[in-house]
Amino acid sequence: MEQRGLLDCWKTGWKESRHDKKRYFQKEEAGRHWIFALFIGLLVFLAAAAGLFYAFDKNKPEDLSDESVKVFDLTDRSKTAHKTIDDILLQKTEHWQLRDIDRKDRSEKLPATGGEVTWNQREAAVGVPASTDLAGAAKWVAERLCDTDLQVINEGEATWNKMDAYRLDIGIAVKSGKDSTRTFVTDSVYFFHHGNLTNKDKDIPKPEKKQKEISGSAKHHGKLSVVIDDCGYDNGALKELLATRLPFSYAIIPYKAGSSEALRMIKAQGRTAMLHLPMEPIDRGQMSEGSKTIMVAMSDSEETAAVKEALASLPGVSGVNNHQGSRATGDKQTMDVLLKVLKDQGLFFIDSHTSSQSVGYERARKMGVPTNRNELFLDNEASTDAIYARIKEAMGRADRDGGVVVICHARSVTARTWTLYLDEIKKTGIQIVPIQELLQ
Repeated sequence: MEQRGLLDCWKTGWKESRHDKKRYFQKEEAGRHWIFALFIGLLVFLAAAAGLFYAFDKNKPEDLSDESVKVFDLTDRSKTAHKTIDDILLQKTEHWQLRDIDRKDRSEKLPATGGEVTWNQREAAVGVPASTDLAGAAKWVAERLCDTDLQVINEGEATWNKMDAYRLDIGIAVKSGKDSTRTFVTDSVYFFHHGNLTNKDKDIPKPEKKQKEISGSAKHHGKLSVVIDDCGYDNGALKELLATRLPFSYAIIPYKAGSSEALRMIKAQGRTAMLHLPMEPIDRGQMSEGSKTIMVAMSDSEETAAVKEALASLPGVSGVNNHQGSRATGDKQTMDVLLKVLKDQGLFFIDSHTSSQSVGYERARKMGVPTNRNELFLDNEASTDAIYARIKEAMGRADRDGGVVVICHARSVTARTWTLYLDEIKKTGIQIVPIQELLQ
């Protein structure tokens, strides 16, 4: 009995010990599960936080004046713009027909910093019923853009597929310095009448038609010479400007990846090619071309060598104008050294007139170097309406003075303006001439 009792006690103790161990291991396993779950949760939290940070960082407005940034990638923002516009247009799916025409990646060099902006640009065609006013359809879309971060950059009558159309250029604005922004067109939308669409739009307004300020009967008799600055940065815009077949003169920035190609394209079209010579501005913080800039502090021999080197990099140019240069063009000694090189090589000088203190034009005339100076910058404001207004102002000055020299830049918005209003400009009778015709 005693043995049996001992055996029972041993068995009982063994069972309890086994049960305790089992409970211990269960607790240990549960602890491991809890730690594992905590670890996974932490990973999820960190991933989410990283995602939010990335999204915030990615979506925060870039500052195009930041010289430390070499590439500003606006591709995602522009694709978001496409979707936002589609969402608005698809509200009219029972009445309108939307189709993509073209999508392409665009890039633009920033003259001030050398940074590159990249984005995606789309063209879309929107068919509307014959009873729908085209400008009214565009206005309906523009009103709904007010609730988004997009903006209408330009608009106006156009043609699409040989049909009358109304064009709406929509895009994004990006910070560029303390108090300014730059806009980039992400979507060009063409509204046209589609014969197979019959549902009537009851909510589309019929805005009053704007009367064109320049009609086919308005005639200008003066000569206008247009110098296109900053060629070599964006040769896409240069191609568009050359396609106008207008006798512009083109000033090429030296030492850029696209400089030689720009020279080849310009000369292939028989247009005047010039050196756009980097020169010291008053604010050195705005100096865009670094060590390749002509500085007032240079010795005469250093300046002479720098000018000759820049000219040699673009063989066959006919003349020179200054890139920046508000300080250098105001310095008599600096200008005399530059102009002597040009005189020796039989080249002309155009004073870009970036400062009222410039002596370039007067010194050139005194030294017998063929010259003239810029009277008006056409594209300080990056919109087609503003640029076209400046073109009209330039034509008026040409009539008043007999001939004027003006400057604009190889930028997409500038090229688009000349292309959009090309027929109207031709109807005015203005004589657009190569710079050589207005040299003094």
